[in-house]
Amino acid sequence: MDVQIWTLIIVGLSFALYIGIAIWARAGSTSEFYIAGGGIPPVMNGMATAADWMSAASFISMAGLISFMGYDGGVYLMGWTGGYVLLALLLAPYLRKFGKFTVPDFIGDRYYSNTARTVAIICALIVLYLFPFFCHHSRTLL
Repeated sequence: MDVQIWTLIIVGLSFALYIGIAIWARAGSTSEFYIAGGGIPPVMNGMATAADWMSAASFISMAGLISFMGYDGGVYLMGWTGGYVLLALLLAPYLRKFGKFTVPDFIGDRYYSNTARTVAIICALIVLYLFPFFCHHSRTLL
């Protein structure tokens, strides 16, 4: 057999293995999907969130911002870090205690209002779409 056939066999077996693992470990509910059915302790969950925050993409993008923008890029780094700390200390514990996974779900159930949930979704979408604009045009806005 030539190399191409062996490559196709190995790739096919890899995909079959991955699909088998995905079917075997499939989440049956939303809580199983988001927080692994409560089987992960809060400290480990916090460590996973911190690892996500300290990912290579974050370091590369922040280093790029600082090298490209100079001192102004450092402001984004401080905001990025401060936002993470505020999220971890002020918001995440309440979401966990309330049993919700997203801020709009928390606000909607906390205030017993679908209107509040809709407003939270709209605010999140506005921030999501305007943040790149402000990052790109920060020199002209400051």
